[in-house]
Amino acid sequence: MEHWSKYWQYSGVLNSFAEGEASSGYTGALKQHWEAIFAALPNAAAVVDIGTGNGALALLAHDYSKANQKDFNLHGIDAAKIDPAAALKQTPAVAKKLKAIQFHSEIFIEKAPFKDATVDAYVSQFGFEYADRKQALKVILASLKEKGSAHFMVHNAQSGLVKNSTAGIEVIESVLTDSPLFQLADLYIDLARQAIPQLGEKGWQEFSHQKVLTQSIQWIMRELQDKFSKQEQQVWVNDIVRRVARTLERVAGSTLEDCVKQLAYEYHSVNDHKQRLVDQNNAAFAKKDITALQKLVEKAGASFTAEEFSMHDDSFGWAITIQK
Repeated sequence: MEHWSKYWQYSGVLNSFAEGEASSGYTGALKQHWEAIFAALPNAAAVVDIGTGNGALALLAHDYSKANQKDFNLHGIDAAKIDPAAALKQTPAVAKKLKAIQFHSEIFIEKAPFKDATVDAYVSQFGFEYADRKQALKVILASLKEKGSAHFMVHNAQSGLVKNSTAGIEVIESVLTDSPLFQLADLYIDLARQAIPQLGEKGWQEFSHQKVLTQSIQWIMRELQDKFSKQEQQVWVNDIVRRVARTLERVAGSTLEDCVKQLAYEYHSVNDHKQRLVDQNNAAFAKKDITALQKLVEKAGASFTAEEFSMHDDSFGWAITIQK
């Protein structure tokens, strides 16, 4: 869980879509989907966001509630260590809103603190699927009020996101396990720590060992980019190459210790990213998972619907609704 905790604490984004506009919250068809659900909830509804991360969905519910005089009582729950207002302190307006939401850090939904028949609705954007589904469902149904509902958007195993993540896992595992890229970069920095104090900056640039190591690292980078030349692989390998290149560009007598720390940070950051991708893909729902969940829900006496949710001609996720 530490790889998720570090992501939420240090990424500075609201949700796990960390690229582009999505890093600041949900937009477009996804926003419309959730706002339609919020519109159907009663005023002053108690709403719990499962797998809230830094609160993207809870914040969307907060904004909708304020704009439509709904006065929701909002909670966000996550198994990772989270503090959304602190994580988003660089955007004070967002942090202020997040402080109006009650977040529950390091709490699994299977052990949620909500009493029986006290919750009007559970919502989750790519969160519920990470739980023990049978146990989580038991807790959710017990804590829902009569006629309460749960609405989950879960990963679709056939989505482009999952397929792209599979490519990412392959690239990262190969670079970290089979390639000497990070080891040679570490050796380069270590050599600089020994040589620059004696040779100076100009002498370092002319140092034969420095030139050989530089050529070796550049050759490995080119080899990796040639090996992973497919479109779905390029973004992953280029990201790693840029991380290492940026670190080595900083090598200078006054920043060598920072370079050591930065290279270690980049290595662990890439490895943590791989682990999040593995978790995501393992949690994704295939059709058989939908069928299994439906059986559990109906056996518990609740109703169940699930529809494929598409965006940009892609099977983005499964939109699940459970009605008590």
